This record gives sequence, C-alpha cells and structure tokens, in this order.
Amino acid sequence: MIRLKDGYTLMHEHLTIDLSPGDLGGTDIDILYRELTELYTFGVRNIVDLTNQGMGRKPDVLRALASATGINLIPSTGYYLETYMPPDIRTRTIEELVEESVRELTWGIDEEGYTAGVIGEIAWSAPKPGILECKVWESMSIAAAKTGAVISTHPSIGPEQIPQAEFLIKRGIKPEKIIIGHAEFFPNETALFALLELGVNIGIDMIGQNGQDRDEYRADMVAMLRDRGFLSQVTLSMDLCEQQDLRQCGGFGYTHLFTSFLPLLQDRGITEDEIDLMLGRNPMRILG
Repeated sequence: MIRLKDGYTLMHEHLTIDLSPGDLGGTDIDILYRELTELYTFGVRNIVDLTNQGMGRKPDVLRALASATGINLIPSTGYYLETYMPPDIRTRTIEELVEESVRELTWGIDEEGYTAGVIGEIAWSAPKPGILECKVWESMSIAAAKTGAVISTHPSIGPEQIPQAEFLIKRGIKPEKIIIGHAEFFPNETALFALLELGVNIGIDMIGQNGQDRDEYRADMVAMLRDRGFLSQVTLSMDLCEQQDLRQCGGFGYTHLFTSFLPLLQDRGITEDEIDLMLGRNPMRILG
C-alpha cells in the first residue's frame, strides 16, 4: 500500500524520461527542483512518475527531488512501447519479468529500497500490440494480481482503450486498480462511456499540450463526464516530457494545470469539491 501525503496527486508524469533529444532526462536537477517547488505551492504532494525501465528512470534523481521539495515521488515498474524496450526482453521469460516487477513493487527498484508504487505506463503499439508488448502485458497482469498494484496504460490510439481494459479485467485485475491513459485520444463519447461502464479509471493526462483549443476540449470532456456522473473515475495530469515545456525554459510548466486549466473547469461549473475529487480523493482511492 502506497503512503500518500495529504494533498493533490498528479497521476501521470515523467520527471526523468529520456526517449528523445530534449526530453526531461537531460534537465538540470535545479530546474526540476524549481518547477516542483512551484507546484508544491498549489497543493501537490504526490506525483506518480511513470518512467519505467527503458524510459530513463533515475531513482537517485527522484529521491533527491522528493527530499528537497517535500513532494512524494512514486516510481513505476514495467516496460513501455516495444521500440523502447531493452534488447534482453526478447530472451527473458514471463516468469522472470513477473519476478522483477514483484521485487520492485515490494522490495525496491534500487539498493536503497525505493519501492515502485504502480505498474506503468505499459503500452500497445498501433494498430495492434507487438509480440514483446504482449509478453509484457501478460507478465505485468500477473505481477499486478500478485501484489494488488495499480496498472496505468498508454494506448497509442483511442480504439485500443476498451481492449486494454478488457485484457486486464479478464486476467483478474480489479477495474478500480486500472487507469487507462490519454482519454483525449478517445474517438467518440459512446466508446468513452462504454469504457467507464467497465468500472476502470481514466486519465485526462496531457493537459497543456497541443495548445489552448485542446485544453478547451479537455475541459468540455470533464464537464460532460460530470454531467454523466463519471467524475469519480477521472484523474488529471500533464504527461510533461520535454524540457521546452518547463516554465523555467519558457514553456507552460507544471503549474499550467492550476493557473490555466482549472479556471477553464470553473467556467464550466466544475466546483472546488469536484476538483478535489479528481486531484485528491480519486488518486487516494486508486492508490490506497
């Protein structure tokens, strides 16, 4: 069980991701410190870092930032898209991958015993998952069943989201322990509601990306989900990955969610209690 601090939780971030030039993995830790210090003033006390093996995970950086800022940084275990998996995934067995993730969830991801809190973000390629991705999903399902860990997913396109949820549920994962990411990718309202009827959680988790019009769309989505009674299954985050997006580097920064996006929600009648539900109580329930 993860010990969360009282306050808001961002459920999908990548503080040390290193998949492409310009990613946060090359960012000076002092810059990240200043970003998180600002975020702390808005009530954020926990961040789920979904940078797993092959993505640039750096436990020492996360530990240092957590100590310096007072924000609880929760690492993850698992593997991302096949393109970014280490070569030895081809020869490792499902049992070995299960053992690895169970160890990281229960003992630690490093010698200091810094334990992973979630499995994620595990991913499918479009138009269908690759062989190695299928191996990872099978192994991570077993690891989640053994530990009760939350699984957070990355769908490359909208139609993958319902199959991802069904895959996990059929393998015994409780829907309330599943977060299907990138709800912004969804092709239509009917499919989105069908996913939520399964009982899983969704992440509206790319806030700030692709401009004001896209944030307006996200805010409309939140209002629609409120009207249909689904806010108890919604989490909010930014999935910020590139140095150019940091406020210290001239971008919108992590505080954009609070200074720009929450006002859009309030314009649509979203209350403070409903904001607390998505940023506070939902993460507490999911990770508890």
